[in-house]
Amino acid sequence: MNAQNVLEYFGPYAASLIIGFVSALVPVVNIELFLLAAGAIASRAYPVWMLGVMAGLGQMAGKCILYWSAKAAINSRAGRRFSSQRVDALRQRMGEMNPWMLSGFNFLSALTGIPPFMLVSILAGVIEMRFWQFAATGLTGRIVRLAAIVAFPHAIKGVFIR
Repeated sequence: MNAQNVLEYFGPYAASLIIGFVSALVPVVNIELFLLAAGAIASRAYPVWMLGVMAGLGQMAGKCILYWSAKAAINSRAGRRFSSQRVDALRQRMGEMNPWMLSGFNFLSALTGIPPFMLVSILAGVIEMRFWQFAATGLTGRIVRLAAIVAFPHAIKGVFIR
């Protein structure tokens, strides 16, 4: 299925939410490419930036699954048995950091993708970052990133095609 078929079948907002969720868990599914295509073929009948918001919500739902899975794994019996001294030292060091610094790092990763937000989501669960900080800063960064990506081809189309 191509982007146009997905958009027609599910509708633009549901398609963005679904593809965002899947792309959060399956690295080969690229939400950015989907949104570029969606932004290029989207009509002006609805606000195109909402596709980015819906994709951001889907992405964060998937990233929250990664966060909670990592947190549960590290606190499980097997996780405690197999955790190394390096992991424990990392958790200790990150736990002593300023929570705003962790939030800023999480936001920048969600906004830029550097380091990959999938890894940062797992790391946030491992170091037991406060969930509300992880979710709020990650969602904000993802929505800004994805709304800008989906709006870019729409804006370019508006400049060159009148």
